[in-house]
Amino acid sequence: MNPSAPCFLLVDDHALFRTGLGMMLAEHWPEAVLRHAGDWAQALSSARALRPAPDLVLLDIQLPDGHGLDNLAQLQALLPGCPILLMSAQVDAERLDQARQRGAAGLVAKVASAREIVAAVRGALAGETTFALSSPLPRPEPIRVLGSGPLSDAALQDLNNEGVASEPTPRQRAILSYLGRGTPNRAIARQLGLSENEVRAEVSYLTERLNATSRQQAYAEAVTRGWVAP
Repeated sequence: MNPSAPCFLLVDDHALFRTGLGMMLAEHWPEAVLRHAGDWAQALSSARALRPAPDLVLLDIQLPDGHGLDNLAQLQALLPGCPILLMSAQVDAERLDQARQRGAAGLVAKVASAREIVAAVRGALAGETTFALSSPLPRPEPIRVLGSGPLSDAALQDLNNEGVASEPTPRQRAILSYLGRGTPNRAIARQLGLSENEVRAEVSYLTERLNATSRQQAYAEAVTRGWVAP
């Protein structure tokens, strides 16, 4: 693997979340190859067809045609030696234990900050495992590493240097993109599998963070900063 140009397979049924995640990864690995899959069937097809094989799979646990934890062994068999980093809208101790027992490279919450997700990706590429709980938005605190195989001291120090990440999370990028389309909170919540209150909190936080007075102004500022594509 070329550490500056890894191949990532991004598996999530929400295209805007995948786009936000891909943009975030490209900021840290500019030469990375990004491949997308929108459901379990596409993930398996990509795993069979991609050559060279991906260096890391980022897999949403809950897909419309299959559950990542239940089918993880099938993907591992197709991609021996390739770390699979699970992502979930909800992370609890039970899911962490299941992911660890089934040989995942880690499990992180979709609400984790960009700094947290990048640290988990770096750890997975280096052969480390990251099983982390992240505090609710809008002001996430550094993750707590559970179980064996914690993040390196350098990675933990990097996380603790800044309480609020300078980059938006993939979920925040997706929400900003929906704001640009004029999508109401209820529809955003339905598309991203969130509660309306979660979306409302995210929009409020992003609007304040971008010094905007409206949703459209927040989107415009996000485009100016390069957080989302116009």
